[in-house]
Amino acid sequence: MRRTILLALTGIAAFCAAFFGMGLFSPVAPAVPAFARKTGLACSACHEVWPRLSDFGQLFRDRGYRLERDRDAPVEQDGSYLPLAMRTTVGYQWLKSTLVPTDQGTVDTQTGTFGFTGLDFFGAGTLGNRLSFLIVLTPGLASSGFQLDPSGPDGDLESAFIGIHDIGGTPWINLRVGKHAPDLPIDEHRAITLTQGYNVYHYELQGSAVTWAPGENQNGIELYGHSDLSRVRYSISLLNENGTAAFSNTLVSNPVVWGHVQATQYLDNSFLAAVKVGAFGSVGWHATSTLTSGGTDPVPGTASNHKQHFRYGGEAHLYFLSTVNPLTLSAVIWGGKDDKALIDGGAATDDASFIGGFLEGVWTITPRLSLIGRYEMIHPSQATIATPVLGDFNAWTATFRHTFELTSRTEAALHLEFSRASQDAGDGTSPANYAALIGLDFAL
Repeated sequence: MRRTILLALTGIAAFCAAFFGMGLFSPVAPAVPAFARKTGLACSACHEVWPRLSDFGQLFRDRGYRLERDRDAPVEQDGSYLPLAMRTTVGYQWLKSTLVPTDQGTVDTQTGTFGFTGLDFFGAGTLGNRLSFLIVLTPGLASSGFQLDPSGPDGDLESAFIGIHDIGGTPWINLRVGKHAPDLPIDEHRAITLTQGYNVYHYELQGSAVTWAPGENQNGIELYGHSDLSRVRYSISLLNENGTAAFSNTLVSNPVVWGHVQATQYLDNSFLAAVKVGAFGSVGWHATSTLTSGGTDPVPGTASNHKQHFRYGGEAHLYFLSTVNPLTLSAVIWGGKDDKALIDGGAATDDASFIGGFLEGVWTITPRLSLIGRYEMIHPSQATIATPVLGDFNAWTATFRHTFELTSRTEAALHLEFSRASQDAGDGTSPANYAALIGLDFAL
């Protein structure tokens, strides 16, 4: 029996050694699946670490997935090329929660499951010399196995927009029309951490009727522009507030205006290679009253008496060692305020606000190998409400990501991650949630 166990362990160790060796020392192959087949570029041209974009990758996206050369138009593409891809992550997930309330008091719980994080089908590319598109479909699945980020039975069209580029012959005027992601300091939809996202992007003040979350894709229209190399960029979006229960009696229901500007300075310095700074913010109007039918059901198109809510902040990104395989340190400060009429059904005595943000380090050792660490904090300054007020939120995440397959047909990465998140419960305790993931993240 001992011999059998020893042989099994030896076999597993040999497999792991071969697995890591194959990825760590195999040569870098060209490029990202959907666009590599179109452009012939190496992966490192568009990705700092897959799937996060490099500066050139951001320029490629800003231009509407175009290199601005003769073969950008669909009629110039090989007939076998299809701009379609899919992505999912399979593996093992472990979760632990502390101070979970039960009928017998609070307990600590833990569970481990094999499963996957869901599945995205997406297509992106050009429709013409000045037209682009993106469609992302998340199909309904019976069960993913994972309790963190489970797949529900209902599908969702996560994104669907058409881009119109170089209006008037200038890169400073472009439009995206449809469901799209607001322009954020760091793009969460190309996430390189999987157990924790950017919580401040989704933070909602306790008791608030406002459901605006910039981290989620939104329906609306975006006006954006950039310099020739996207070293200066701006974005202004007019959106519907996502997830509202009743449509308001306005031309745009519960409207939100989001703006973001960024500037990058490259330095002739082998230590600090580049600096990027930016500012962002939003103002929104949320209805506080509506007519009803049957005494309870809100009537769409009758909500009125709008009150304002705000989000605002700034960012700084420092690129050390190089701009190709950098050690990137990012700091984002994020605040928000909701009018007191939006809190606790209008019973709050003061406006509610919060301040937070995160610090993140990403060391791209090679285009295949990255180490990621992030700490996030959110401090609410809550208006007086009837329920106990939740306090500070804290989260940290550590990730090892090794892309061992990187070709024009597929990408696959070994993803190891551990995270902890906790929030002051308002009663002197801070329940915590731990998550660990050993997964294979792949796209084709």
